[in-house]
Amino acid sequence: MADSRSRKRREVAPSFGREGESRKQEKLKSGAESSVAELSDLVEDKPARLNQDDVILSYLGSDSPIGFVGSLCRCLEADGIHVFIVCDIPFILPEELRLSVSSSNIYIPIFSKAYAYSSECLETLALMVEHMSRSGGKKVILPVFYDVERSDVQLDQKSRYRDALDAHKQRFGDEKVKLWEKALVGAGKVKGWELSSYKSEKELITAIVGEILFKLMIAHNHVSEDLSTGDNPMLSDRTSELEDSQESKIMELLELEVSDVRIVGIHGRDGIGKTALAKIIYDKISLRFDACSFLAEIEETTRQPGGVHYLQTKLIHNILKREHEVASAFEGVRFLKEIFRSMKVLIVLDDVEKASLLKEFVGAKLDWFGCGSRVIVTSKESRVLQGFVARGLAHTYNVNLMDDNGAFNFFWQYAANGEKDELRSYVKIAIEIVKAAKGLPLLVKVFGSFLQHKGLEEWIKFKDLTQQFQEDYQKILSAIYDTLDEDLKLTYLNLASFPPDVDFRIASLVLCWLPHPHPIIWPHHYNCRDEVSVLCRISLIEMDENKLGMHSMLRCLAREIVDERFHDPGTGAGLYGPAIAQDRKKGKRKRDHLETKEAGCEILPSTTFLSLGRANIGRQFAGALSNVWWLQWQGCPQDAISMHLEKNENLVILDLSWSKVTESWAGWNRIKMERLKVLNLTGCGDLLITPSFSCCPNLEILIFELCSRLVHLDPSINYLKCLVTLNLKFCSELSMLPAEMGGMNALEELLIDGTSIRELPASIGKLVQLQILSATNCLSLVRFPSSVCELKALSELALDNAKILELPESIGDLGHLRRLSLKDCHGLGKLPESIGKLGHSLEKLDISGTSVSSLPDSTKNLRRLKVLKLDSCFIREFPLYIGKLISLEEVHASWCRSLEGIFSSDIVRLYSLRELRLRGTRISSLPSEIQFLPRLQTLDLLHCDFLKELPTLPRNLTSLDVDHNLKQKMLGSSNFSRWWHLLQ
Repeated sequence: MADSRSRKRREVAPSFGREGESRKQEKLKSGAESSVAELSDLVEDKPARLNQDDVILSYLGSDSPIGFVGSLCRCLEADGIHVFIVCDIPFILPEELRLSVSSSNIYIPIFSKAYAYSSECLETLALMVEHMSRSGGKKVILPVFYDVERSDVQLDQKSRYRDALDAHKQRFGDEKVKLWEKALVGAGKVKGWELSSYKSEKELITAIVGEILFKLMIAHNHVSEDLSTGDNPMLSDRTSELEDSQESKIMELLELEVSDVRIVGIHGRDGIGKTALAKIIYDKISLRFDACSFLAEIEETTRQPGGVHYLQTKLIHNILKREHEVASAFEGVRFLKEIFRSMKVLIVLDDVEKASLLKEFVGAKLDWFGCGSRVIVTSKESRVLQGFVARGLAHTYNVNLMDDNGAFNFFWQYAANGEKDELRSYVKIAIEIVKAAKGLPLLVKVFGSFLQHKGLEEWIKFKDLTQQFQEDYQKILSAIYDTLDEDLKLTYLNLASFPPDVDFRIASLVLCWLPHPHPIIWPHHYNCRDEVSVLCRISLIEMDENKLGMHSMLRCLAREIVDERFHDPGTGAGLYGPAIAQDRKKGKRKRDHLETKEAGCEILPSTTFLSLGRANIGRQFAGALSNVWWLQWQGCPQDAISMHLEKNENLVILDLSWSKVTESWAGWNRIKMERLKVLNLTGCGDLLITPSFSCCPNLEILIFELCSRLVHLDPSINYLKCLVTLNLKFCSELSMLPAEMGGMNALEELLIDGTSIRELPASIGKLVQLQILSATNCLSLVRFPSSVCELKALSELALDNAKILELPESIGDLGHLRRLSLKDCHGLGKLPESIGKLGHSLEKLDISGTSVSSLPDSTKNLRRLKVLKLDSCFIREFPLYIGKLISLEEVHASWCRSLEGIFSSDIVRLYSLRELRLRGTRISSLPSEIQFLPRLQTLDLLHCDFLKELPTLPRNLTSLDVDHNLKQKMLGSSNFSRWWHLLQ
């Protein structure tokens, strides 16, 4: 063996059966001899190594693919892949070949026309198949069908290999040939590569090299195993760009068991995943607090006029679930200080870049909050929290860059979505692109999304681009922008100018209605909804529950593009006009502004989007708003409304949130708002009765949220034929809806959460387009009319905390219902049997906090149910048929004190189950079958006092909560060593 390892030539050929060396030499042709010499040059001065990374190539040396083999070997060796070549030329003994096959993981037989005529090739193939079958999936055969069809190798009736096998029977006997036949058929079933499917041998070689690189990366854990399949695994709920270790370290800093009040800062450069990590933590721990609030994009929001007031108001609403208008930052501080003292709260302040801002939300000493409160702050700069850290009130954590393995996995999930088999040949290029992202999750995600569905040539061009600009990420992102068509470019630039977390429906209305000052670059066929969808797919924007968001790095890019390319220095006007009024003392942008002597701002005729905050501009500027399409004037005085809006006939969106508008304002009848699509009167506390809607017949979105004194809706609302959304949330004094609602036949969303409505009118059944009916926290709602079951388009029905005692049996007629939430409907004692009729639609069912003690038998028909929530209800046992709910991903049954005994072994059929929460139940054991749940990540068994031991757990578990005694027992057992890190 020592001689073979030092041998320079790595050509390998066994000598099997009775054929001797002389006979072999007679079979060699001159072409094969010269080709062998050519291959020898490939490995000259390279000692032969039997390494587990070796790829074994098996081919017939006297057949045509010899040139192809030479090129393939060069490419593999160039990428550092050790190649072990096996042809029918005798150079080493069979024992050495067996050792080579045993120590390698990838076998590539190259099937040519004469391949089956070589007993050596067939014997090598059989040896490969034998080792592959014994490896448990660790070794693979990847065949190349060079100039034969797959059917030839599978030995179909017309296979050209059959004659060769018949000839071998006379020399080697039936038993040996049957072994070879089995090896051929097995290899023929593997997908492999067919030369006829590629334009050239070069393209085929590229595909082979990429696949082998991919396989070797998997073998060395440089890429996750689920990417090795042809499946399209969904991104998990956990954001893939973040490692579990970072989450656990932040949890250690939070120390939720300690009763002090503290801040934890999450720091790191732009695009590193600070906000994503904060969201993960927020979602995981929010249930442990009395109230929670997540304030996103604070830096961007506070750039808007009245931004601090807006955020304080939002914070108060999130904590108290009611409105309180903040007139000034000072009043906001005073009110926050009063309400937080007795509460254990969780607050996330995202993207804080000025230390002074923290005082507006949490004070200087953290003495506003109840015991156990936590504040999470994300910021690019750790100095933001220096003052708190110095006094021992804060801890900080710097987010790490992604490692190469995590970055590649994350990139691949976006770039190869649904096309993994086709993109295996791109692996080498992908590695270079991922390296260029330097571990920044945002860039990895954008790069991957951008390259999805693109060809090899475009991947190579993009790789060259990243190497050209090195770490100048703005230039790389700008180059991505330049590849977009004009519609996508303008949509992206417009969205970057809109406020953070703008509602998608509002944004799409504005984009579709904006004037087209440059028709050459904004054609008439423009469809903003399609463009928004594409921008989401390539990760330049994100959508979460109808809210459009954009990363600060991408927003900054858009502003730079507008400033550099579209700014007209002669007029100071922008290209197409989204503009924000801004105080001159804070500095001007190079874009449209508003300027008056009173407000200290400027406005130009090209302005289409305008945010005025609480400015009170004078009468001499009465015509300044005539061209505005989208006006935000939150908190504007009543006389200003009359003065400035009566001449505007272009309004598409009017946002007068928190203003002094009343129903008696005469301007409602004088304003011509034929184009108006959105009217937002959120928090207008002086509004008792809605105005007549005759002035705005084309309204699509109407918002009265938090109008706390509103008691009556004008009957003219029934004639809004285009109305899609009616939002009356937290209009706490509103006790009834109009008797006639059928005229709003386009209505898709009716939100009456937190109102005093006692019953829904029977006419609600006429809203044939209604998809969402949300009536949570309607504490007076006692009657649920059967006419609701006529809403055939209804997909979401939420009645949380209502006083209803039963659901109509006809609930099963809602054939499109996907989500049914009845949380805290304490008087509800059972579900109707007809609920089983929702088997083709229902995905989420929440009966937490109800008096339901058992599920109807028909529940077993809910084959599409993904989330089942039973927390704090009276369920005594899980039904034996639980395994029939094959789509279940989450089961929540915490604090069901009547739930006891043994959990059903039928759980093993819940292949998709990710979360199982049984906290505070009386269950005494879990079935051993739980270990076979391949996707179970979260298992919560805290306060399960009757549970004394656990069976073997699933390998992929990432979160495990058990009581102290059980934890200590598990830590003392080697059977649970795999999960010790979850118990620390």
